[in-house]
Parts: sequence; structure tokens; C-alpha cells
Amino acid sequence: MALLLQGPSPTAIQAGRVTVVAWPGQERFATAIAEMADHSAPFPSIGPLPDRPIRILLAPTREIYDSLTRGRLPLWSEGAAFPDAGTIVLLSDRPTVQPSNALRHELAHIALRSHVGRRAPLWFEEGYAAVAAQEWDRLDALQLNWQIARGVRMTLDDVDRALRGARADAQTAYALSATAVLLLQRWGGERGLEPLLSNLSRAGSFDAALRDTYHVTAGDFEERWQRDLGSRYGWLSWAGAMGFFWLAIGAILVALVGLRRRRDKAKRAALDARDAEESQMLDDVGINE
Repeated sequence: MALLLQGPSPTAIQAGRVTVVAWPGQERFATAIAEMADHSAPFPSIGPLPDRPIRILLAPTREIYDSLTRGRLPLWSEGAAFPDAGTIVLLSDRPTVQPSNALRHELAHIALRSHVGRRAPLWFEEGYAAVAAQEWDRLDALQLNWQIARGVRMTLDDVDRALRGARADAQTAYALSATAVLLLQRWGGERGLEPLLSNLSRAGSFDAALRDTYHVTAGDFEERWQRDLGSRYGWLSWAGAMGFFWLAIGAILVALVGLRRRRDKAKRAALDARDAEESQMLDDVGINE
């Protein structure tokens, strides 16, 4: 934490249970973040944030962010949660951008850990956070993912590794994690993830919680998830998404051609009118034969 000892000292701003630590120049931004976090909407199958202190550190530079997270996160990372400590670190080098989704994503990690009281598989924790933050754009991107469309199968262990890999691989992994959590949520019916989370807090492992809740093993769930993924994001989905893309491009081209033709028609009409006017003038002075 040597970087924290250099330069201007940060200040703490509090709103309810949330304390935001910010560097000079970001006080107003920190106040907005504190209020946003303290008034977070309930989380799926969990409810409100736990009644415990939550600390959010706003890192104004990548260097400070890496120092606060001890350099353990990928270079593309802009947010991190440490649920056991109730702490979140957000990269705030662009304070004019309101990180509502990123903030809720990290708060979801704290809500989940506090509710369950133990670690869950990385894919489940990240998938739950993505669903809680309603990061549906990640799912939209899967529809155009060529590897998923042609049937390349990733295991949940593969997803865990990709979550800490290169940016492109991680983006796909976050989306895949969300699809796995959404499948479990659908299996829960009206209660969603509530039965699984309840069993997870008591069971000895995630596999045991799956057995108690859905009567399947972790391996059974993985196979069913892969089949569900193929049915939702396979060839037909990819072709449909690409078809819509080209249909949209085609519609734009047709509109542009129509606009061009209308403009050309107007120009021709103007030229014909001018030629007719000039011809009439020549007739009036007796020049035309």
C-alpha cells in the first residue's frame, strides 16, 4: 500500500452503512456512489444488502487500483469485491461515468457471500453478480459468438479459468456464467435461486447443494447446461442474429438508395424546368428556329 502514502490523502464519505474512500477531486462522485450503494435495490433470491458496514475505495488511477488490489487482477479489471472484508475497489479514472452496473455487480458479491456464508464456485459467483446487475448485453454478445454457434463446448472449469484470462475470453466467460445461473434460476420456478442458496449455506459443498435442491450432481448439471446453451445459442440462434444484422443493413441500404433516387429525380426536374425556361426565353427573343 505504499502508493497510498504518497501525494494527497484520501477522504472518507459516508451514507448509511456505506463508506466511500476517495482522492481529492472526486468527493462529489464519491457521495453519489455512497448513496447509490446504500439504496441498492434488493438482490435476486437474497433481498437487501446485509446490515453491515461496506467500504468502497475509488482508485483514481490504474496504478492506485493495482496497489489496492495487490496486482492480483487482470489488466482489464475495473472493479473488485472482497466479500469477507465487505470491501469494493472501483477504478474511477473517469469520474463522469456513473458505474451503476459495475457497482451493483460488486455489491452482489457481498450480498451473496453474506447470505450464503461461504465461497461458491467462481462461475456461480460471477454469474450471479452478472444476473443481479442485469448485464444482458453479455448474453446478446453470445448470439454472435462463432465458437458457441459451432458447438465448441466449455466445461465450467474452463469458464472459471477464462474468467481470469484475456479480456475477450473473460467477456465470453461472464456471459456463460450468467447462462448457467439463469438455468438454475429457471429450475427453481417461482422461488428462483432461493432453495439453492438456502441449501448452499448448509451443505458441505456446491455439489451437495445441487443434489439437495435439484437432485442432480455437478456433472449432470454441467451436461444439461451445455445442452441448454446449444439450444439457445447454437446455429439457429447465430443464423437468426446474423440474419437480423444483414436484414438491418439491407434496410438501411434500401433507404439510402431510395433517398438518392428521390434526390436525383428532384435534380432532374429542376434541370428540366430550367431548360424549359431558357427555351421559352429564346423563343421570346426569336432566336430558336
